[in-house]
Amino acid sequence: MPATRAAFPDSTTEQFQAEALAAANADRERHHAPPLVLDSDLSKYAMERAASRSTSERLSAGHTGLRQGTGENIFWGAGSSATPRPGSDAVKSWYDEVTNYDFDKAQFSSAAGHFTQLVWKGSTKVGIGRVSGQGSEYYETYIVFVFEPPGNMEGEFAANVLRA
Repeated sequence: MPATRAAFPDSTTEQFQAEALAAANADRERHHAPPLVLDSDLSKYAMERAASRSTSERLSAGHTGLRQGTGENIFWGAGSSATPRPGSDAVKSWYDEVTNYDFDKAQFSSAAGHFTQLVWKGSTKVGIGRVSGQGSEYYETYIVFVFEPPGNMEGEFAANVLRA
């Protein structure tokens, strides 16, 4: 999909990354997955991805152009406040998909794909980026987590997405 507007400016801060990482690791611990380690190179990539996603309305850019060997969760939030959304908003929205995941079937579901990537035991490194700015109607925030190794690998759900 072609860009429809200029990318929003970077609003990633160390405090934002620390808060987002803590929220993600709390959910991972609940599902017996090791904590993610924040990686500076992956974070630069996550910031690039967040900026590129913001050139299209809402989440219409999807995961186009994602490099091979990397998993990705994207969050979009909008409102009247000119304050960027915290990382915990993104993590909560992804984790809430747990209600759509069938642990007995242990297979990919598009309705739970953010959740399964978030708690994927085999993913060990994460990059976290955020951009925000005034859209056509609302103040918008895009939050991107990129994961390596990627999750949501066919045939590996039972070993990587564990019950709480």
